Amino acid sequence: MKRLSYCLALLLALAISTPVFAQNVASQKAYFGSSSTEILGPAGDRILHGYIKTSGVGDLLIGVSMECALWTRTITKVTKGGSTATSSSRAAVNVTVKINGNEAVPGQVVYCDREQIVSLTFSSLTVEITDSITLDLWLKTKNANHFNFYGLNPGSGVHHIEVFADSIVQADADTPSDSTRAVVGKRTLVIEEHNNP
Repeated sequence: MKRLSYCLALLLALAISTPVFAQNVASQKAYFGSSSTEILGPAGDRILHGYIKTSGVGDLLIGVSMECALWTRTITKVTKGGSTATSSSRAAVNVTVKINGNEAVPGQVVYCDREQIVSLTFSSLTVEITDSITLDLWLKTKNANHFNFYGLNPGSGVHHIEVFADSIVQADADTPSDSTRAVVGKRTLVIEEHNNP
């Protein structure tokens, strides 16, 4: 009975003290992170971040892949008499990567950008039309893009890499405010150390 009690106590002690193995920053050769939370109209938001430890001679290759969705809408009204009416709408998402707070090369990158301009002219003076003509154009697109950023010899140690997204949303006053949008969708971040010759 004493032997059984001793064996049970030993097993319990081993179960409690067994270490959990996990990769820490000190042992990383590369980093991968992702997110699927959509961000509507990012305004300098941090959308991804991670850490990596480098040697004293390595450079950083940082790959950012991201879904980008744009909505643009233009509403143009014109009456007869030869005048031209023009309306415009623009949506865009730009990405910047920072290494320990400093911009990675090449700086800010455009992931998606669309400017929509519509002009409408009704030049006939003889047709009897008392009302105006309205052209309403709405476009919605979504695509995925990738770009590699680069950090030249950040030095040895642990480095914090952050990915920021910023949007541009512009529309004429006649356009409903919710019909021109820029959205960041699913995204991934891959960081690797490279020893370039």
